[in-house]
Amino acid sequence: MIQSVVIIGAGISGLTAGCALRKYGFKVDIFERSDSISEFGAGMTLSRNATFLLKNLDLYDDLEKNSYRPKGSFIRSYSTGKDIAYVDFIKDFIAADRRDVVKIFSERFVDMGGHLHLSQEIERVNQDTGEVFLSAGEDRTADLVLACDGIKSSIRENIFDKTEPRFTNCIAWRGVVDKSQFPQFSGNDQVNIYHGPGGHVVHYPIGHEGKISFVAIENRESWEEESWKKEGDKKELLDGFQNWNTKIQEMFGAAEKVYKWGVFDREVPQDIFNEKVVLLGDAAHPMVPFLGQGGCIAIEDAFTLAFLTNKLKDDLGRIKDLYQSLRRSRGSFIQKSSNFQGKINHLSNPLLMSLRNLAVKLFIKPSLGHFHSYDALEEISKVIKS
Repeated sequence: MIQSVVIIGAGISGLTAGCALRKYGFKVDIFERSDSISEFGAGMTLSRNATFLLKNLDLYDDLEKNSYRPKGSFIRSYSTGKDIAYVDFIKDFIAADRRDVVKIFSERFVDMGGHLHLSQEIERVNQDTGEVFLSAGEDRTADLVLACDGIKSSIRENIFDKTEPRFTNCIAWRGVVDKSQFPQFSGNDQVNIYHGPGGHVVHYPIGHEGKISFVAIENRESWEEESWKKEGDKKELLDGFQNWNTKIQEMFGAAEKVYKWGVFDREVPQDIFNEKVVLLGDAAHPMVPFLGQGGCIAIEDAFTLAFLTNKLKDDLGRIKDLYQSLRRSRGSFIQKSSNFQGKINHLSNPLLMSLRNLAVKLFIKPSLGHFHSYDALEEISKVIKS
């Protein structure tokens, strides 16, 4: 019988899984190698496929109070800023500051009786016994070990496969702008997406002290920085988007700091569950951020694993089989869809760009609806009954 769980990594997937498992009464310890869980200041969006699950876990209300609820998204011309298309979001779409998400989830986890251990490096895990060997402190043994340690997961490398993260030939720039300094135009309080040659830009309010978050993606041949993300040069950012509309330039200029990093992904391994160890979130299926689904899929993973564990706690083999079938295919599909969306966003041929814009007008609403309406609870119920 599963009674105790160790989670490696205090990111979105790890904290969500911790809260979900504590709700069901499991003993849960989360180990985080950093000395704090303060996140890099950046926005994130959560669509209904994630927020529906957060409601089920009683995590939504506090998050919603600290978030912004955009009604829809404008797709705009990169050069003029004019509308190409607009789509209404189905309910419960929120835009949040990632720092708020981590703070709210971690505080809830501790309040629920979970144990959060900082500055704890994991040396290795024995997948057969569930033993977790720590660089400092007492080693632990758990009935289930969740690897939520990100795209560079050492647990994945040691137990699942040796594939390396791969550079996607894109770099991301992120920044946050005070609302008072943000360019004024109709629709600037919603999600705005600009498709351009060799890149795209997204911005939206995040409900955190009147802030607007933006991300700008541009094609690059290589990424040679030692760090995957670092403080960037604002002039380099402005030069890279110098032919874009003036509102974009003004927004970049208003940011106090900008950060850049290489965008990487990693192949989904053949197995994401090995004996007593399971991969979640970016450790299982890291993806480019072109559909805004990275955090959502991590939450889906966490909810699914916790729900199955509660229902089938006496049958680890069945938990393994059902989680594998549900989450590997879902993660792989979203990863591939995100890669494809990036290619569409960054078209440079004028004719293909015109065709892309026409397709956006015709298909943006059903396309987003397809991703946002996924119901993990319904899918779990189907396989449990079968």
